[in-house]
Amino acid sequence: MRWGKTTALVAAGALALSALAACGSGGDAKVPSDPSKVSGTVTMWIYPINQNIENTWWKSKVAAFKKKYAKVNVNVVVQPWANRDEQLTTAIAGGKGPDVVYLIPDQVPQYANTGALADVSDVVAKDKADFRPNALSAMTYQDKLYGVPMLMSVTTTIANKNLLKKAGIAAPPATWDEALADGAKLKKKGLYLTDYVATPDATLNQTFYPFLWQAGGDVLSKDGKKAAFNSPAGVKALTFLKTLVDKGYVPKDSLTVTPKPDQSVLCTSKAAMGFATSTAELSVCPGFKATDWQTASPLKETTSVGYGTVGGLSVLSGSKNAAAAKAWVQWISAPAQLKAFDVDHVYSSPRVSAGSLLSGQPLMGDTEKYLGDMKTGVTNASAPRQLMDVIKPHLQAALLGKVSVKQALADAEKDANQQLARG
Repeated sequence: MRWGKTTALVAAGALALSALAACGSGGDAKVPSDPSKVSGTVTMWIYPINQNIENTWWKSKVAAFKKKYAKVNVNVVVQPWANRDEQLTTAIAGGKGPDVVYLIPDQVPQYANTGALADVSDVVAKDKADFRPNALSAMTYQDKLYGVPMLMSVTTTIANKNLLKKAGIAAPPATWDEALADGAKLKKKGLYLTDYVATPDATLNQTFYPFLWQAGGDVLSKDGKKAAFNSPAGVKALTFLKTLVDKGYVPKDSLTVTPKPDQSVLCTSKAAMGFATSTAELSVCPGFKATDWQTASPLKETTSVGYGTVGGLSVLSGSKNAAAAKAWVQWISAPAQLKAFDVDHVYSSPRVSAGSLLSGQPLMGDTEKYLGDMKTGVTNASAPRQLMDVIKPHLQAALLGKVSVKQALADAEKDANQQLARG
């Protein structure tokens, strides 16, 4: 996950973006029914999702699209990940933004709030049922679809087979209680159950949030205006994590120092499993062998759920060729084109009909069975990244024993509501 300093820029440019949006046609344009009547140039900004192929992959797809939409020219520009929000915000405010851009869920509300994004519900209208509900939900804000899902990923329980065997554990835990029981067995062997990073640079999407969801809670109220994590579910989740710390089932060092990726307790075989882990995180481990690991469903307290990202294509409301832009997005997200995109970029598909695309990928293919169990974090607030920043210190304080669980959640709720009020 990459972070950008977006809030100030988006807020400062809100009026400019809204004014430019009003001048464009994106908000009203619909997907054209007759390709021969659509013309114009569509510029799409994409990012190096797979840096080995991004600069060349799109050429053949643009040529194939051109055969159907002869009067439309598509210009694909591969932009850098670094400072992407600042670059996009500045471009839109200056009237030089693209027609189509790749966004992830936590970006959607920030741009939708300024009026910079067009509703793309019509793009998926004909085969909406083929898109996974959680993928569409991830790109939806205030009941409008602002991005067509293009890819999905999974984080779940991934366990070291050799360490499980050493501790006499037959299979990874399915529930919190089973996890605690396994933690005791592993501790007797001088091993950690898992890792928990509570430093400021750790994302709550892969730390606190999954446990909150598993306890039946949520981060915010349905309308996104108030914090909802200071609840019985929130207390239960943070208490569970505090128990892992107090019993020595996770290394205390990770509460204050972020380990280097290849030196984590998972990579160094000091911890048996990760509970919100991606196969990509393990691939950096020295001597990594997929056959040494096994996947399992996300942990369950009330429900089994984990964090997974979604990436999609959004049409800017300021686009002067929005109909052509929507035609391009609909075409590239159609089953055949989307399958090629996901396979070549090594991601799972948001389309149900695609089935398992990564079955040939050891370990990664095993995680696809959990696609329907994934949530994408906070997507109903205007600044979800900044919201994390005000919550993290309070959770860390509780885990370090500086404040009680209930006090930490109450303090975090107060700061979170202030952040939400600022937008």
